[in-house]
Amino acid sequence: MKMKSLLVCILIFIALAFAFSGCAKKAVKTEAGGAEQVVENGVGKARKFDDALDLAFKDGLKKVVVKIVGTESEEANRNKLKSYMYGISESFILNYQITDKVKSGKNTIVYLRATFNKSKVEESIRTLGIEIPKKEEPKDYSKLPYADVIGEALDNLTYMVYFEPQKRKIEDEYARLAVNRVNNYFANQGYEYVDLQRINEVKDEYFRLYEETQGTVSVVQLIAQALNADVYMVVDGIVEEAGREGDIHFASASIDLKAFESATGRGLGTETGYSGKLGLASGMDAAKRKTVEVSVEKAIEPTVQLSREYMLKAFEQGIRYEVMVQGVSGYRMLTVFTDTLRSANNFRSLKEVAASEGQAKYYVYYMGRKSELIDDVISGIQNKEGFENFNVIITRGNAVVFGIEE
Repeated sequence: MKMKSLLVCILIFIALAFAFSGCAKKAVKTEAGGAEQVVENGVGKARKFDDALDLAFKDGLKKVVVKIVGTESEEANRNKLKSYMYGISESFILNYQITDKVKSGKNTIVYLRATFNKSKVEESIRTLGIEIPKKEEPKDYSKLPYADVIGEALDNLTYMVYFEPQKRKIEDEYARLAVNRVNNYFANQGYEYVDLQRINEVKDEYFRLYEETQGTVSVVQLIAQALNADVYMVVDGIVEEAGREGDIHFASASIDLKAFESATGRGLGTETGYSGKLGLASGMDAAKRKTVEVSVEKAIEPTVQLSREYMLKAFEQGIRYEVMVQGVSGYRMLTVFTDTLRSANNFRSLKEVAASEGQAKYYVYYMGRKSELIDDVISGIQNKEGFENFNVIITRGNAVVFGIEE
C-alpha cells in the first residue's frame, strides 16, 4: 500500500513538473519539417490575457512579414494580410516563450518571443499574390572601385529622429525622451544628426505645409528634407504603469523605431525594443522613463544597421547630394547649371526637387566626394556668361548651396 502511494506521488510530481515547465515555453502544433524558421518578438495589450496573447502573436507575425516583403508592401496589402494571415497568427508559430506579463490597470500586457515557420509565412504571402523581393547574395562592397567613397558617405550620413505630431500612441514627454536617447546614441557613435531644438524651430512651418498638401507626404519627411537629413526615424510606442510593491514602482515599455530614406520616404527598417517590467524606488515617473531608455537602447542599433545596409546598396548608383542654386535668373542660366552638373566626370543622374524664380533644388547622384562635386561645378561654370561671381554659399552634410555673389 505504501509503495502504491509512493508511486502515485511520483506520478503527480512528474505531471506537475511538466505542467509548470509548459508555462514558460509552449509548442504549437505546426508541421515544421525542414522549414526555414525565424525568431521574432511580439507585444499585445488587452483586458483578457488570451486576447493580449493573440495580439502579441499578430504583432510578431507582422514583423516577420515586414522583414520579408518590406514596410511599403506590408502597408499596401494590410487589409488582405489582416483577413487571411494576421487573424490566424498562431498557425504560423512553431513555439513561443512568454518573456513577461504585466498588469496595467484593467489591462494585461504580454511580451513574447516566438519561433515562426518562415517557409509557411512566405508560401501564404505568395498565395495572396504579394510579391516577395528576390533575396540578394551578400556582396563584398570593399572590392568596388569606389569603396572608399561609399564608406565615407555612409559614415557622413545625417540622421534625424522625431515623432508623428498627431497619429501616435506614446505621450509627448516620453516621445521627446526617446528622441533625445536616440540622439545621444548618434553623438556617442560620432554620427551627424539634427537635434530636437533645430526641429522645434522649423516644425510649425512644415505642419502648415503638411496640412496644405493634405498629408500626401509625412510631416516628419518634410522636416527631414528641409533640414538635409539623409535618413529619418519615427519613434512611437507604449509606456505603461505596472503597479507597486511596497516602495518599488513598476513600469514597462515597448518603443518602435522606423527608419526611412528622406528623399523618397522609402522604409529602411523597423525595430521594437522591449524593457520588460522594471521597478524603481524613486517614483512611477522615474520607472517609466527608465523603461523608455532601456527600450530605445535595444532598438536603436539594429535600426541604424538596417538603414546603413540599405543606403550602402543605394550608393552603388551614386552618392545622393542635395544641391541648391540661388540667384540665377531665367531658364537659360538654370540650363547652363544643370548641363554643368551632367558634364561632371563622376555624374550619375539628376532629379529636380523644386524650382522657383531665382532658385532651384536638385538631388544629384554623383560617385565622388562632395568636395570633388563642388570642384567640378565651379571649374566648369565660372567662365560662362552670367556666372563670373558664382561660388559656394554654404555646405552641410551632403547638402551644398551655390549662388552668385554680389
